[in-house]
Amino acid sequence: MIEIKSPKNSTNKAGDDPSKSSTYVIPENLSTDAYNKIYAEILNKVVEKEDELEARILRNEKEVEKQTSRGVEIIGIFSAVLALLIGDVSIIKSVTSFLSAILLTTALAAVMATFAILIHVLFVPDDKKRMTSKSLWMPIIILILFIILGIIAEYYKWSWA
Repeated sequence: MIEIKSPKNSTNKAGDDPSKSSTYVIPENLSTDAYNKIYAEILNKVVEKEDELEARILRNEKEVEKQTSRGVEIIGIFSAVLALLIGDVSIIKSVTSFLSAILLTTALAAVMATFAILIHVLFVPDDKKRMTSKSLWMPIIILILFIILGIIAEYYKWSWA
C-alpha cells in the first residue's frame, strides 16, 4: 500500500496547519495499468496544486516589491516637502523684494517637484507613461525658464532681481 499526501484544498492560507492534508492510498493488489492510472491522476492533482502555489507566490512577491517601492517614493516626497518648507523660511529672511521672494519660492517648488518626479521615475518601473506625461516635464520647463530669467536679470542688472 502506498500513501501520497497533498494539501487538502487550494484555499489554504498562511499559518494554516500543514498537517491538514489529503492522503491518497493506492492498494498494491491492483493491476499494473490500474495502479499506474491512479498514480498518474494523483500526481497530476499534486502538480496542479503546486502550480497554484507558485502562481500565488509570484503574485505575493510582486505585491511586496510594489509596496517597497511605494514606501521609498513616499519618503522621498515627504523629504522634498520638508526641504521646500525649510528653504522657504531661509528665502523669506534673505530676499529684499516681494517679487524676488515669489520667484525664488516658485523656483524652489519646481526643483522639489522635479525631485519628487525623479523619485517616482526611478522607483516605479512599471509606469509606462511616465516619460510622456505633462506632470514630468512641466516643473523642469518652469525651472529652466526661471534659470533663463535669472541670467537675463543678472545680465541687465534689473532692480528686482
